[in-house]
This record gives sequence, structure tokens and C-alpha cells, in this order.
Amino acid sequence: MRINFNIHYVTLWGQSLYLTLHSSKKSAVDSSQAIIMQCNENFEWTAEVSVDSKISTLYYQYAILNLDKSFGYEYGAIRSQSFNLVNDLLHIQDFWRGTFGDSPFVTVAFTECFFKRSKSKSIIPTPDSILVLRLNCPQMEPNRHIAVIGNQAALGNWDESRKVRLDDIHFPIWSVALDAKNFTFPLEYKYLIVDTLTDKVLAWGGGPNRIIKNINKNELTVVTDEHFIRTIPSWKAAGVAIPVFSLRSEDGFGIGEFNDLKKMVDWAKKTGQQLIQTLPINDTILYHTNYDSYPYNAVSVYALHPIYLNLESMGKLKSKKLNAYFASQKLLLNAKTFSDYEHVMNVKWEFFKAIYPQESPAIFASNAYKTFFESNKEWLVPYAAFSYLRDMNGTPEFGKWKEFSVYNKSDIELLSAQDTPHYHEIALFYFLQYHLHIQLVEVHDYARTSGIAFKGDIPIGVSPRSVDAWVEPELFNAKGQAGAPPDDFSVTGQNWGFPTYNWELMEKDGYLWWRNRFQKLAEYFDAYRIDHILGFFRIWEIPVDAVWGLTGSFHPALPFSRAELETKGLWWDENRFLKPFLKEHLLYATFGKFTDEVIRKYFEPDGWQQFKFKPEFDTQKKIETHFATLGYNFRKEEILIRDGLYALHCEVLFVRDMRQPSRFHPRISMHSSATFRDLPEDTRRTLDKIYVDFFYHRHTDFWKQQAMKKLPALVSSTNMLVCGEDLGMVPDSVPDVMNALEILSLEIQRMPKKPNTEFAMPADAPYRSVCTTSTHDMNPIRAWWEEDSILTQRFYNRALGMQGTAPATCEQWIAQKIIEQHLQSNAMWIILPWQDWMAMDTKLCNEHPNAERINVPSNPRNFWCYRMHITLEQLLKEDDFNQIILEMIVNSGR
Repeated sequence: MRINFNIHYVTLWGQSLYLTLHSSKKSAVDSSQAIIMQCNENFEWTAEVSVDSKISTLYYQYAILNLDKSFGYEYGAIRSQSFNLVNDLLHIQDFWRGTFGDSPFVTVAFTECFFKRSKSKSIIPTPDSILVLRLNCPQMEPNRHIAVIGNQAALGNWDESRKVRLDDIHFPIWSVALDAKNFTFPLEYKYLIVDTLTDKVLAWGGGPNRIIKNINKNELTVVTDEHFIRTIPSWKAAGVAIPVFSLRSEDGFGIGEFNDLKKMVDWAKKTGQQLIQTLPINDTILYHTNYDSYPYNAVSVYALHPIYLNLESMGKLKSKKLNAYFASQKLLLNAKTFSDYEHVMNVKWEFFKAIYPQESPAIFASNAYKTFFESNKEWLVPYAAFSYLRDMNGTPEFGKWKEFSVYNKSDIELLSAQDTPHYHEIALFYFLQYHLHIQLVEVHDYARTSGIAFKGDIPIGVSPRSVDAWVEPELFNAKGQAGAPPDDFSVTGQNWGFPTYNWELMEKDGYLWWRNRFQKLAEYFDAYRIDHILGFFRIWEIPVDAVWGLTGSFHPALPFSRAELETKGLWWDENRFLKPFLKEHLLYATFGKFTDEVIRKYFEPDGWQQFKFKPEFDTQKKIETHFATLGYNFRKEEILIRDGLYALHCEVLFVRDMRQPSRFHPRISMHSSATFRDLPEDTRRTLDKIYVDFFYHRHTDFWKQQAMKKLPALVSSTNMLVCGEDLGMVPDSVPDVMNALEILSLEIQRMPKKPNTEFAMPADAPYRSVCTTSTHDMNPIRAWWEEDSILTQRFYNRALGMQGTAPATCEQWIAQKIIEQHLQSNAMWIILPWQDWMAMDTKLCNEHPNAERINVPSNPRNFWCYRMHITLEQLLKEDDFNQIILEMIVNSGR
């Protein structure tokens, strides 16, 4: 059987077009199956392929071979063409598949949830049907379909009542088989959007008429059209963001559980919302204390957190005494106003140890468990062994373990063998992960059936004390700490304490660690948020001896050499630029009446009226350790002294590159330092030019190249909807990359991306974006309203367009106006924190606005304990309030 491919594509000088064949929809490119195509003067490229007559489906893609011998593939998934031919020749006429904004609609969020279709019967070409029209159009609601109309009788002569419907059996590909003998060529036609229930035409596709110039009427021709131009408003929706641990139900155990998501799904459906966004749900157990409540400090990128297990679903204990004990603890914990992480975890752990010997034999013998274990053992066995060793040694710091401090797969397999005396202490973690898996899968299936998608969160980092860092230490850089430069969240920067990545090594296997991580998440979620997507362009890397983020630097980067700085007019003085410049007047300005005491204790002379740190205090980490001995209930003066010492360590103008010691980075925010102010004016001008060039121009293309190495492989590893958290110090290349990959951006009114703009307007948000009022790192709108009355007044007048004096509190009509403003946005998604939805009803919202904040980024010891103040059951009964939300969403076209 012969297949003739034809595609029109205008190449640049030196480029060639290739047809690549694949063995399946997901297979990688086989270079031996890359076929160069021939081109005529009209840029029509052709190739002919012979295939075995037994093959019923062909998988293929088009690619550009560039002058530098690199391949650039057309956008989207591998194409497929099924056939049942009565002759041995098939003509395929395609169009290049570009980035037309359709990729979000081919993700599982749409194909398996929002746009899931009851597909019609496939139309199989007959000997008389030798023209097949196909249209790639994924943005089509399930109550609508595509039809075609044209300039000839067989396509209705442009009469809408005689339109021809296309079938959706291969959605998002629509198709119809026609008898070519009924047409004369050229044939002109257009596609229509039709309401399936009423058969009413809702819109004609935009752009000029499509034209088929000619075909051989005796041979089958398949024409696949691309880029349907939608002339009616694009699909938009609303959703809610809330951590799982914050959910509250009448039957809860003091903290949200996976099963509670069902009631949140019911509320979302009742109010017209279509998505629930959570924070990370991975296991974070390190010390069995409230420190572990930090959801971004994952101990495993695969394992789920046992705290989210519903105990009743795991089985009922046979002991009446134990049942009574856990019932009493459940009532006690569920009555609390906050999620008492440590107490809940401890009680649940008692239950796990009690239920395991009772239920594990039957579980381990089941086929469902055996399938789960076999599919997950590559990460599950090391995770369980790590958890056992952590608890046995009393620390997650595996470098301190007497045995197994260095991971060896064979040794761990022996440790985990069934015939060892401690096997059940390890197998307990298999047991818990299996229950977590089946509980979350059940909830996810329930959500999809209800038309509600789940959106997860991919943290940028992992704990340095994680099973991942133990098993594959070569993937991580333990000499650096990931964080963020100074921003609206923290003027001293953020130090997350995560190791940075060895991207160069990860690149060698196509970022397999990341792809596996994303694919595991896809078992439970339909969409995900890439935490700190800027980290895939460059990460803020902080020395391990630093506490604050001010002395960090971007990696990868293009630091300056001494020679390059001197060519820019800067006379290099290593002592002046790289070491803290500590003049006496600065110390008095920092410590006030405590200065003399501080100098005696922490400093030694280093010249006239100049000082340097004593060796025992010459890093921020040493200072942190010193003050930790005092406990964490510091007096005000102790905090002032500690933070003052931290700040003085940042009194530098450059930081040395961690990998190339002879190269240097300008210190971020150097203009706010005393050492900068003490320089001569001409030196300050020179430094300012160097600073602006370094942070805003020098890396634009370089960081774009870094992101395009990583993100395409990660985005394509699953079929989930992708959103990126692109906040902070955003390189100019970020929007270009996100647009090229069609990743949804994050838009927040209080964090505008335009320079010299105080408040972003939701109306200006791009379509491919998530627009929101707040995030978990910010105060919700009611608490924010009371933070700064001057700022609130400007917001009231400028952002809301109101006149007069702003109310002292965010009254419900103000919250409603803010949310209405967001709902009217052009953004695809409006996903609001649950607290902000509740702000629209004074009677229902929390009486204490400041109790609604989830995280304070500047506080590394933040206790993540926010909990809903009313139960989900009560929320579902608030019919008037729920109807208001429903009407607002429907009236906004969402």
C-alpha cells in the first residue's frame, strides 16, 4: 500500500522538511524513519511511503531540519491516520500544526473532564466516499459539534439548513467522508459551530474560505485542516484554591483528608466552578513535628502524605477499647480551629500501627495491591526503607546514619527482604501508600464524573534530607541552597533550603527524574501548577553558609571576569567589593545603643574605624547557630542584633561564582546597601550600568535557551494542563517561552508585571492565564485590606474606580466587586482562594481576617495550619450564598 503525503510549508533558506514515522502515538522518533520530502516552486512538499497492508493505523509527524542540523517538530501530539482501503493508494493533504493556542484543550482536563464527549459512530469511507475532510479543533464544548458548508450542492451551497455534520469519534479530530464525484474542483468550504440540541448554527469559522484545488476522484484523499478560527467567545471557567489540610468536615479527624475533597467537589459543582486547586500533597515527614507541616519540603516526590488518609476507609479495628480511644481523639481534634498537624499525625500513626497487622495480610494478597506494588516499586522500596531508617536513627539526615548513609540498591533490597525481622516496619509504608493511592484515585474519579478537574502543585525543590537526595545525590548540588531574590514577599530574599539541581547531568537522560515525577502526578490530577517556573530559566542559588537570600546568585548565569569589569570602567578591588565593608558609623546606625556591646562580642578591628567579623561569626550560619542556643523566644534586642549581623554580612557589592571562583556576580539590591552609598558618585554610576546590564539584558537569550532545553521535555511528558507560577523577578524571555509552549501564566492584581504599575487590572490578563485575587503566600483580600490604609485607599480609587474614602474594612460588597472584576476578565481561568469567595458574605466569613493567611514566605518556620472555619456540610447548605456565586459565574460567561 502506498501513501502520498502533501503539505504546504514555507521554509527558510537552508531548511528542509522531513516526514517522521512512529510505531505508536507515544513513541520517540526513529531517525531511520525520517524521510526527506521534495519541494516544488510553490513550497508544496511531498513524500511517498509504502506500508504493509496489514497496518491499519499510521503514526507520523512533520519536522524541519535546520541549517545547524537540529530538528524542529510541528507543535502538538503525533498524528494518526486510520484507514481501511479498497485500493492501494492514499493521498494525505496536511497543513503545518503550529501554536495556535489550542494545546490546553487537548489535555486530559478537557478531553476527560470538561469536554468529555459521548462520541458518535465513526463514519468509515466506502468505495464511493473518496474525499475525507478532517478538522483538528479541540476547543469544542460537549453540547456542540462541527459541521461543514460549501459552495456546491453536496455541501449545501452555503445554506445553513443543509450543512453536513462531522463525527467526533477521534476527537479532537472531526471528520466526514464524502463522495468526491459530487464535486467539481476547486471546492470552497467553511466549518461551523453548531448547537447539538437545537441544531442551530452558533458561529461560522473565521478567515477566508478553505479551498481544495483538485484531487483524483478515483483515489482516496484525506484533507486534514488546522487552525479553526473561533468567532465566538473562547471557553472560560472558574475554580477554587484550598489546601487539602485546610478542609473541614463534620466527620473529620482534625485535618483535611482526601475523602473530604468529594464534598468540595459537590460545592464546586453547586456553585458553577470547574476546578479545585490544592497545595502539594507529598509526604513531608522528617521530624514528626509541626516543622513537617511545610508542604513544599517533600521527603519524596512520589509518596503521598499519610496524614490525608481516612481511617474508616482503611478498616475497622476489632478492639472496642481502641475504637473508643480513636473516636474520642477524633472528636477532640476535629473541634480545633486549626489543623493541629503534629497531634493529628501522632494519633493517626497509632492507628496505622494498630490496623496494619489486622488488614495487611488480605491487602498484600490482593491482585490490586500486587499491581500497585509492581508499578511503583522503583520508588516505593527506597522510600519505605528511608522512612524506616529515618525513624530508627532518629534523624532524616542520612549522612549521620551509622549504616546505609550512602544508598546502594542491592543493600536496600536485602534490608527490605520479607524474611528480615524488621520487614513489617518497612512494609507498613507500602501499606499506607497503597491506601493513599486508592483513596485519592477514587476521589479523582468522583471529581471527573462530576465535571470537576483537580489541579496539583509541582514544588521547585525537594528537601536535602529527602529519599530523592539519598538515592540519587548526583542529581543535586548540596553546596547551594535554592531560593528567590528579594521581592514583594521578602526584602531579604527567600532561602528555601532545597539543594539546587545538576541540570547538566539531568539533561543526559532527557530529564528522566522530572518526567517520572510529572507522570506520577498525572495519576491523580488533570492540571498542575509549576511552582516558581522561573527556576527552569535560572535558579537563585544561595551559599550553604548563608541564611538570607541577599548574597545568592543566579545559576546558570554569565558572571563577569575581572578583565571584563575593568573594560567597563570599574577598578577592581577585591577587599572592597567582595568582603563586608563595615565602617564604625554603619555599626552604630545598625545597633544603636547596643553597638559597643556588639563590637566587643562579634567584631575585631580591621583598619581605622573599620571592622571585620570574628572567625566564629564570619558566616550567617554561624550566627544562626549561636542564636539558636538561646532558644527561639528571643527578646526584641536579640532579634535586632541577630538580624543586624545578618544584614552586615550582606554589605558586599559582588559575590563570587560558586563554580568559577575567578568570576563575579553583582550583589542583588546593591543600591540599598551602605557599602554602595559610601562609594564615590562616578563609581556608583559605573556600578549601576553594570548592574542593569547584568540583571536585565545580559541573560535574556541565554536564560531563554536554558528554559527551552528543559520545559518542552517536561511539558510533553504528560497530558495535563500546565500552568506556571511566573512571579517575582521575571526575565524578559519568560513570556516568550510560556507563549511558545502555551503554558498558562499567573496574574495577580496586587503583583503587576508591568513596570511602574501599582495594581494590575484583571481586564488586561491574557487569555491563556490563571487570574486570581491572592495566593497562599499572601494575605487574603480582607486581611490585606487592613494592612496599609494608604495603599488600600489608592486601590479603592484606582483599581475599583470608586470615589471618596475607602472603608476601614473590606465589606462584603467590596469583596464582591473585586471578584466580579476578576470574573469579567478575559483569562481562561479565575481560580480564587476559598477565603476570598467567602469574603462576599459577612455572616459566613471568618470573623478574624488575619486568621485566614496560610503562609508567610519571610518566616522559614511558618506553621502551615490554616483550617476552614465552617464545615463543608454547612457550606453546602448555604443555598442563598451558593446561588450568588453560581449566578456571578454564569453571568460572566464562565
